[in-house]
Amino acid sequence: MTGRPAVADDAGNWVLITGASRGIGRAVALTLAAAGYPLILWARTHADLSEISQEIGHRWGTPVRIATVDVSDSRQVGNAAEISFEGVNALRGVVVNAGGGIWGSIETMNVDEWHQVLGPNLDGAFHTLHAVLPYLRRQPGSQIIGLASDSSYNSYSGRGAYCASKAGFLSLLETARRETRHDGVRVTTLVPSRVDTYFRGKHPGDRPDALSMEEVADVIASVFALPARVEIREIQLSSIISPFGVFPEVSEKEPTDG
Repeated sequence: MTGRPAVADDAGNWVLITGASRGIGRAVALTLAAAGYPLILWARTHADLSEISQEIGHRWGTPVRIATVDVSDSRQVGNAAEISFEGVNALRGVVVNAGGGIWGSIETMNVDEWHQVLGPNLDGAFHTLHAVLPYLRRQPGSQIIGLASDSSYNSYSGRGAYCASKAGFLSLLETARRETRHDGVRVTTLVPSRVDTYFRGKHPGDRPDALSMEEVADVIASVFALPARVEIREIQLSSIISPFGVFPEVSEKEPTDG
C-alpha cells in the first residue's frame, strides 16, 4: 500500500501488535501502518523491531513505538507497557499474535518444552490482555484480534501442547469479550489454517499452497476498518487450495450429478 495515511489523529488510534518482528505480526504492522494507524510493536528481537520501525518511518511516516519483550514473562510485559503506553490514554486495538509451537507426544515432550509453548501462546496472551484492557475500555469501538488456529478446534497427535494452548486461548478471548463488551470493546478471533511463515523453522515460500502473511494481514486490516458498532466474532480462514483442520478438503473433487 502507498499514499497518505487514512488515520490522521494519533489520539486513541494506537494499535499494539505482539510478535511484530516478523511473520504475520510484521505483515500486519506494515499493513496497518500504511492505513495510518500509529503502532506499538512488541517482540523479542530488538534488531528486527528497529528495522521494521525504520521501514515504516521511511515509507509512511507513521508513528511507531517499539519494546523488546518476551510476553511469557509478566514482568517484561509490565515494563514494556509502562514504557510503550507513556502519554497514551487509550488504544484503538491490539493484535495478540505472539506465539510458537513445538511438536512432541505427551510421553516424549519434557516440561521445559511444554512451557516454551504454553508460555507465549497462553500465558503471554493473558499478560498482554491484562496490560491493555484498561486502555481499550477508554476507546469505544476498540478492537481485540487474537490469532488462534485450526488447532484450537482439532486435537492432533503429537501436538498436545500447541493444541491445548490454542484451545485455551480461544476460551480466554471469549471471556475477554464477555468482560468488556459493555464498554464497547470488540473481540475477533482469527482462526487460520496453514500460513506460509517462519513457523517451526520454515521460511516464506516453503508452503506455497498456504495463505500468505500479507493475505492474513489484509483480513485483519479489514476488521479494523469496520464501523465501531460492528463486531465480527470469528473468522475461519484458509487458502482455497489448502485444507482447514483435519479434513483433506483439496485432495479430490466432490462427485457431481450426471
